[in-house]
Amino acid sequence: MTLPMTDQAKARRASATEEPLGVALRYDYADAFEVSLRDGDNRTAELVVRSGLEHAPAVLGRVVVFAHRHVLRFRLGSVSSPKHVVGWQITTNEPDVVRLEAEGPLINGVMVARRTDENVARLTTFVAYQHPLARYVWVVVGPLHRRVAPYLMQRAAR
Repeated sequence: MTLPMTDQAKARRASATEEPLGVALRYDYADAFEVSLRDGDNRTAELVVRSGLEHAPAVLGRVVVFAHRHVLRFRLGSVSSPKHVVGWQITTNEPDVVRLEAEGPLINGVMVARRTDENVARLTTFVAYQHPLARYVWVVVGPLHRRVAPYLMQRAAR
């Protein structure tokens, strides 16, 4: 799945060295992607994340929610709740940062979206294995995540 983008809107891999905000989290996998936003884009971190995740092409959105619920086995909340973003619970929400959490018997996940400066947004994903089979599931899901996450970040930047 490719979409023509300007250089400004292309998501790029970033360092995932930041901590996952709030309580200490043991995690087995982390990555980060960032994208440049247009001049004058004053959306909060939450609105940037919502625009990428909730306004994805319909089929992709359904695939993401299906994979989260049935492959990664997250216990998601309502996808239409203002306290959730595609079912992930909002646990921190400030203008420049939002933390989303999803838990399940297989994997726990945390996504932290930040406005790192006036024109840059970063999404960092943390995955903690809860079951021995989680590592094998992530071997399959991880590469898909690393394609879909930057694509959604690019859409959020438009």
